[in-house]
Amino acid sequence: MTNNAQNGPGPWVVVPVKPFNEGKSRLAGHITPQQRQALNRELLSRTLTVINRAHLDAEILVISRDTHALAAAKRAGSRTLTEEDQLCTAQPSACTPNDTESEPQLNAALTQAARYAAAHGATKLLVLPTDMPNLTAADVRTMAASHGPEPQITIAPSRDGGTNALMLQPAQAIPFAFGRESFLRHQRLAAQAGIPVHVVQSDSLLFDIDLPEDYRLVFNHHS
Repeated sequence: MTNNAQNGPGPWVVVPVKPFNEGKSRLAGHITPQQRQALNRELLSRTLTVINRAHLDAEILVISRDTHALAAAKRAGSRTLTEEDQLCTAQPSACTPNDTESEPQLNAALTQAARYAAAHGATKLLVLPTDMPNLTAADVRTMAASHGPEPQITIAPSRDGGTNALMLQPAQAIPFAFGRESFLRHQRLAAQAGIPVHVVQSDSLLFDIDLPEDYRLVFNHHS
């Protein structure tokens, strides 16, 4: 179901989702494959719930290669986009389940999603990965907020110098450069494009599930 966000001020929120059996591979030696799949499914569900609670009048677009993830997103009322697999075919290592080696595929998927959103009228795009278990509706509203109509970028860094959330206005303002040190890379790309950057620091945006201790911390508090 489409709302009127594409014709109004609401942003498009893009949620990239790895296949449930591939995401969070660094936890593989610590939890079972079934627990990892359940975790990835739960993180998607939580993220979509929080985005809806933010009441942005937004288009929510889930992009994934996983038919199960796309089906779950549809049940939650989101738009879905099947991730193109050209990069996987041409460069199989880009689609390896290893989290640290799949960044080219993530950036390609986000480029595809941004192209789709812009073609459907998006003027503002917010990328929210699913691995921030403490994400709040206030975080989503803060990330989606515009400081006027001019081009701008908002970035929330991760603890290790990556990017945990990214807002682009317009929707294709800069290329996506997620991965190690991407907080600085995104800022450099913005500077090269002459677009001002706003940095959002919040504990809930800073924290993502990467390591076994992160998983234990979250599920000690939420289970």
